[in-house]
Amino acid sequence: MEKVQKDANANMRAILVDWLVEVAEEYKLLPSTLHLFVSYINKYLSINVVNKQKLQLLEVASMFIASRALHPNMPMISLFVRLCI
Repeated sequence: MEKVQKDANANMRAILVDWLVEVAEEYKLLPSTLHLFVSYINKYLSINVVNKQKLQLLEVASMFIASRALHPNMPMISLFVRLCI
């Protein structure tokens, strides 16, 4: 990750993944959903530069996509946006 990222580092990623775990538990998401959105984040960060201000946006987008794929009845994206505020 450090080879591609300038602002974000492994420690920041770890903090954000911990936050994702909390959100997944709170909304009773399947473990496979958590693994999927962490995978999306890792893949994106490995090839795209993301400044630290945009990391949480990347997480919410990844969470939304993974949730929609595995939980079709999940609430709309506004729920995920509220998590960032």
